[in-house]
Amino acid sequence: MSSHLNSLLAITQLLANKPALDALCNFLSLKHCPSGEVSRVYFGKKVEDNRLRVEAAHGFEPENCYVGKIFPLEIGRPSGRAILENKIIMEVNNPEYYIKYPAIKNAPIPYPWSSQVTIPINDQYFMQCGRYAPISEGDEIFYHNLQSLMQIYFNRIGKVALEVGDLYGKNLTARQEKILELMRLGYTNEVIAQKIGYSPSLVKQETMLIFSKLGISGRKDLSNAS
Repeated sequence: MSSHLNSLLAITQLLANKPALDALCNFLSLKHCPSGEVSRVYFGKKVEDNRLRVEAAHGFEPENCYVGKIFPLEIGRPSGRAILENKIIMEVNNPEYYIKYPAIKNAPIPYPWSSQVTIPINDQYFMQCGRYAPISEGDEIFYHNLQSLMQIYFNRIGKVALEVGDLYGKNLTARQEKILELMRLGYTNEVIAQKIGYSPSLVKQETMLIFSKLGISGRKDLSNAS
């Protein structure tokens, strides 16, 4: 239980700084699983035609889960069940899982998870956490508290413009203008880093600030940003 309390404290302290959704996702992948391993976390959003779209993800292989991926909202997936029944779904990875959720293909993955938690946040957003530890005592209370923290976070930032502090509407720096120009041309962070002579990690940090200043959630929204 003490590990859960420590995790909740660390998450609360991070939320006090109004992190970008991508940064929060990365942080949760390090903090929510009692195994101490980097776990899988993603945030999804309901979009048109009763579908779900991945808004932020960490700990996945790119071919398995990536930002912008769209899939159906259906009871045959834990995400769909959590949303439709409006409750936290906790599952273990066993053969019955793939019978219970036929929409999920039983494909081998490099680092198989032991348990999974899907958390509805509000009428639009949800999160899913893949763990490398079995379900244990205190997990249910921990994830209900995490759900409450996520509800506060999403309500606090309103439209989920991925604000960092009060950056929304502020002018881009010259470097950010250049990175934005290259992003609009479709270049990856790695290629942008090579072109402007900076590290990929710095470029990633700058892209998060760019999204915050423009009030958008990611590259997919660049075409609508001024």
